[in-house]
Amino acid sequence: MDASHASGPGLAKTRGERLVRVRVVTALRTSDARFRAMFETADVLSEGSVVSASSVSTWFGTTSLILAWPPGMVSPAERAFVAALASRDPHVRLRAVRVAHREAALRAPGSLGCLECEVRVEAGDDGLRIDVDVQAPLTLPFHLGAHKGPPP
Repeated sequence: MDASHASGPGLAKTRGERLVRVRVVTALRTSDARFRAMFETADVLSEGSVVSASSVSTWFGTTSLILAWPPGMVSPAERAFVAALASRDPHVRLRAVRVAHREAALRAPGSLGCLECEVRVEAGDDGLRIDVDVQAPLTLPFHLGAHKGPPP
């Protein structure tokens, strides 16, 4: 094959590896204990319903949590930044998903299969708002309108 028709980049000279590389990194860490306390006192609102398509019934629901700002700890100027950090914190996200799963399991008319979730976090004036949308197949048969719990 002729060198003028070769595919891909040709050879190039390099200057070699530098002796020293400098990289400045800013690391941030949230307080798991503070977020745990915020979750313990959070306002929780959940709703959901079953959608039946062919032979599969699926639970669709939303759980909204309002985590009140700790007094004097987060200024109004810092709230959006804290919300951005919380949205990337795996511990915060996991706590929110666990609350949403518990809420869905309490409200669904049957046992839930594997849960799929979408988590959104935003800053509000009254606190950190976390919305978790859940979707899960119902694994046990159920009848719409059937009574759940002990007989009346």
